[in-house]
Amino acid sequence: MNLKLPASISSPQDLKAIMLEIRQYSRWFAHADVKKRVGGGAASEPPVISPAAASLVQELGSSKPLSQASLDGLAEALEVFAAKAPQITITLAAMPSDGLKKTLITWCRQHIAPDILVTFRFNSTLLGGMVVRYGSRVFDWSFRRQILAARGKFPEVLRHV
Repeated sequence: MNLKLPASISSPQDLKAIMLEIRQYSRWFAHADVKKRVGGGAASEPPVISPAAASLVQELGSSKPLSQASLDGLAEALEVFAAKAPQITITLAAMPSDGLKKTLITWCRQHIAPDILVTFRFNSTLLGGMVVRYGSRVFDWSFRRQILAARGKFPEVLRHV
């Protein structure tokens, strides 16, 4: 199964939440199917799931009839996706706005990998800029690093202010 995640699913945590929702929906679907087959009355209301999970279920249902096997297949495909997807961590000096998150996620998916998962963190000691971790590589573009690298020039600059 070839998955294309919505932009709202950007981090490993988002993906795990979606996987839990799909599993919950799958259990409800199985229960409702049994009730329908044995004539046990009306099925209960489906569980409330996020719009991202609903779009995945709807996309699955548009290509073939929704069944217990197809829902289980979707859950397994999400687990495989989570295990194989590249991951990147971006640390900023403050919590990023939703707009900044969306911009960075879009850039990463266009320039690094279309299935990359992006985790955001913040660390106020960076003073600005960002630190990017991809696998075992760390790219530090923070102001703190720049100030520490120019430690000898900093007092000189302050004297002339």
